[in-house]
Amino acid sequence: MKQTAILFFCLMILFPASVFAHPGTLDELGGHFRNSDCTYLLHKPTALAKQAKTKEELIKLIQTYNGNERCKRNLTPERIDLDGHALGGNEDDASLRLGRTYEAALVECVDGDTAKFRVNGHVYTTRFLFIDTPESTIEVEPYGKEASQFTCSRLQQGNIVLETDGNTLFDKYQRLLAWVWVDHRLLQEELAKAGLVEDVYDYGNYKYESRVREAYEEAKRNGVGMYGGRSVAGNERASSETKRESTSDTKREGTPNTDPQAEEEMNQTDRAPSREQEASASERSGHPILYTLLGAAAAAAVYWLIRQLK
Repeated sequence: MKQTAILFFCLMILFPASVFAHPGTLDELGGHFRNSDCTYLLHKPTALAKQAKTKEELIKLIQTYNGNERCKRNLTPERIDLDGHALGGNEDDASLRLGRTYEAALVECVDGDTAKFRVNGHVYTTRFLFIDTPESTIEVEPYGKEASQFTCSRLQQGNIVLETDGNTLFDKYQRLLAWVWVDHRLLQEELAKAGLVEDVYDYGNYKYESRVREAYEEAKRNGVGMYGGRSVAGNERASSETKRESTSDTKREGTPNTDPQAEEEMNQTDRAPSREQEASASERSGHPILYTLLGAAAAAAVYWLIRQLK
């Protein structure tokens, strides 16, 4: 028992209390560090946190009131996620709310249904509401690259407005959820019309879901985009079958009689002349030896006769 107590005491000295704390526990500012990459997430800013007007001022508060020594040692403004909140107490002017529209600037295209936008001075990784397009990042699925190219091309063509909707601003990966408008045209609907939406998800009552669903079903009925024919796997199988049929046709053209027994008899007939030719060649190859022996015998006989005559 005494040894266990000593071990526990040593662990408490070696490791700060924040290491043992649950990663979701909020500090006095209303935030916490994400241990995987030491990003500071300001989930519920308290009055203390709202005293900071800039991220630099917030860092000073974090250095004072947060106990995660490892993460706050190298904390920079880029590693602070305000989670949609504003600094300086001007939350009504800058933070995002449900059911509002916000002008946005494209920062980065990620894939067919995800992009990064700058809104009110903050960059949000944004997941497009209601649609799923084929993957093109970690895993490249059929039509994934086409969906990504379509989205990036549209986002670069006009003014962007994000519209929040549903029951929550962010998903479990802290991505902003929004409808995406480009020059007054709904991007989710355009992707669906182009046959680049593989599925829709319905986690709430969304404002434009009927428009997108109608475009999605229409693309499937008309065979547009990814619904225009066989999948990649189907095309590969079809190509393989075509090759087999082509090979089979070539064999039939070259060999009119396709009966297995007839083919075997034909093969035996073809092999017979070869055996005769081999035998003939063997016989011919033996003749020079016979001629040599006969010549030697004749020479010996002549030599014997000459000796007798002497």
